[in-house]
Amino acid sequence: MLSCYVRPFPAHSSGDRFDYPEGLAVKDQQKNEIKVGLTVLIGVSLLLYGFATFKDWSVGADEYLLRMHFPTSAGLAVGDQVTVNGVRAGKVETVSLLNGGVEVYALIDADVEVRRDARPVIQMLELMGGKKIEIRQGSEGPTLAQGEILAGTVDPDIAGALGLLGDMQGNVRDIGTQADSLLRGINAVVGDKEFIAALKQSVVNLHAVSAELRSYVSRNSGNLDLLTRNMVALSSRVDTMLTELRPLASNSLKKTDRVLGNADSLVTELRGIAGEIRDSRGLLHTVLHDTSFVRRLDNMLLKVDTLSRIIIDGEFKVDVSLF
Repeated sequence: MLSCYVRPFPAHSSGDRFDYPEGLAVKDQQKNEIKVGLTVLIGVSLLLYGFATFKDWSVGADEYLLRMHFPTSAGLAVGDQVTVNGVRAGKVETVSLLNGGVEVYALIDADVEVRRDARPVIQMLELMGGKKIEIRQGSEGPTLAQGEILAGTVDPDIAGALGLLGDMQGNVRDIGTQADSLLRGINAVVGDKEFIAALKQSVVNLHAVSAELRSYVSRNSGNLDLLTRNMVALSSRVDTMLTELRPLASNSLKKTDRVLGNADSLVTELRGIAGEIRDSRGLLHTVLHDTSFVRRLDNMLLKVDTLSRIIIDGEFKVDVSLF
């Protein structure tokens, strides 16, 4: 049989209380401090892990700033997430007013390349609140350079829709008032017995006119067919006549062109004669301006006229005898 003997610690009696040795108390205190330190270290680690998971913290990762411009922030705040084609890629760093809009800087992971034709959009994160920036990548294009601004838009949310309805409230009221006035006017017109009677009479007259028109067409269908055939024949004859007259018209145009050319030559010659007269050259200028030549020419014409009269009247006889 195995037996064990436990030697008790020496203790100093003080009434009913025993005092442990001083070295044992120090060791217990050190163990307690180590346990507390490990507990605090584990708690801090879990806290950091939770922030890294739920607040999108990154430790030691490379990032770069992406600059964007929106017409309004729509409730976007610092720390809101940024996604690229639905994948989380960063978070909002700053939101500030600039040039009548909002300038937003976002920290983007270095391995995410945003292209120049990308379009950022502020969207709802959840139904009850929260915002995010969704960057929709475009087609394959050049990468966005450092410092370039992406122009973004804002998707309508519940608050925006309610605001739009508030803006439309006055317009809806005006439309309702106008619709009520229109209905009142229609009721007044429809309730007017004279208008209804006149409308019925107009319908009756229109029916009578259409009946007479159908009767006229049926009575004169043969004449209408003949008229149609005559029009077709006339059109055919006109086409034949135009075909026959086309060569004559072409020749006439050619002759007219030659006449115009001759007229142009005549005008040119007349211009030359006028120039000669203006410059005191040629026979015509002499005839018009030399008085002695005009008198001699007149005397000669008188003698020629006298001689012609003698010849015509038979008073001039020539008696020539050769033998």
